[in-house]
Amino acid sequence: MTSPLPRPLRPSLRPSPAQSLPPAISIPTRFRDLQGHWAAPYVEALASRNLIKGYGDGTYRPDEAINRAQFAALVAASYGTIPFSKAAVAFVDVPPTLWAASAINLAQQRGFVGGYPDQTYRPDQAMARVQAMVAVATGLKLPAAPANALGIFRDRAQIPSYAIDALATATQQGLVVNYPDPALLRPLEPITRAEVAVLIYQGLVALEQAPSLDSGNASTPPVVVQPRTTQGSFPDIQNHWAKDFVQGLLNENLIRGYDDGQFYPDRPMTRAQFAALLDKAFTLTPRRPGLQFRDVPPNYWGASAIQAAYRAGYLSGFPDQTFGPENSMVRAQSWVALVNGVPLMPNQTGNLTLLNRYSDRDKIPAYALDAVAKAPDWAWWSTSPMPASLTPAGWPAGPIFRQWYTKPWCCSRACPPINSPYIVRP
Repeated sequence: MTSPLPRPLRPSLRPSPAQSLPPAISIPTRFRDLQGHWAAPYVEALASRNLIKGYGDGTYRPDEAINRAQFAALVAASYGTIPFSKAAVAFVDVPPTLWAASAINLAQQRGFVGGYPDQTYRPDQAMARVQAMVAVATGLKLPAAPANALGIFRDRAQIPSYAIDALATATQQGLVVNYPDPALLRPLEPITRAEVAVLIYQGLVALEQAPSLDSGNASTPPVVVQPRTTQGSFPDIQNHWAKDFVQGLLNENLIRGYDDGQFYPDRPMTRAQFAALLDKAFTLTPRRPGLQFRDVPPNYWGASAIQAAYRAGYLSGFPDQTFGPENSMVRAQSWVALVNGVPLMPNQTGNLTLLNRYSDRDKIPAYALDAVAKAPDWAWWSTSPMPASLTPAGWPAGPIFRQWYTKPWCCSRACPPINSPYIVRP
């Protein structure tokens, strides 16, 4: 698994007091603490089917977190028509005497839930929002959806990599429940009893076993996220010269932003991050044996991507058998990596006269001259915001790398071309 760029401390993404919220809706309810609650229509709909119950004091306690045992019980009761698809697993912490043992077994065999590597289920652990939504989308075996469906969420960078495909499906199928802010997913927070009621009901809608409550109409508040067909964007690239390139890769789910919804386009990139992006964008076919770098232990987050990029010929290490994973990737190194890794002209020498247009030509390292000379032939890189300067020892700021990255990626896959004045051409 590759890692996104390091994440800064993120500001609170919860709505400010001044932000307008959807109005509370009042409908008749059997639970005394649900009057005017945003989830009341969904809770009532499930209660009328005897799928959920309240407490002995007449409350539902909508804002309480639900644990994994309670979630399994609700899933098993609600989706009884789903056939078994998994072999039974004997969880070591789910004895036959546990109140939810039968429900956990049913939910597991139907493909909704699983356990942990130590063969535990952890029934008393709070169920995270992302886990619940992935469970329903996976268990119902809903049609796959493009990952760019997740672009509507400002905090999409917090989505674990394992959950991307299933959560995209959940979004497209109308399973995602975000209240009060539809653009705030909060994937790692515990799911509440109110949220899980909406999620389970929407699963029944997807199965055509329940009518849609038309979230957002006169009697139901807007809590179900409505999918859209275009990918979101980052607010801090809107006036940036590399916007089209960043957006292009975002649309292909090849890049992610930070937890606060920003991209920070001018931050430097490390060599490990560079390797991780190469590994995600390209099919890295091995061309040489691997090499164990002294400063890349097997448990390093980018170890697998670094090895893949090295074996494919994109990246190499240093004479002392180090890779420098936390070092900033300089522009000259990135040019060499892309030219070496995508062998479109392996036996052709670059045209060095093309470099005479640059005022700092003499600063190009000798090892990089041929690669830098080849790159303009393919219109692979940019010198923006300084057209007459290469700055070969500078950092490949995010969008500059991504622009170099987009062109060779287009050579290896189908992608729409971007006609930009910032691309250097021969």
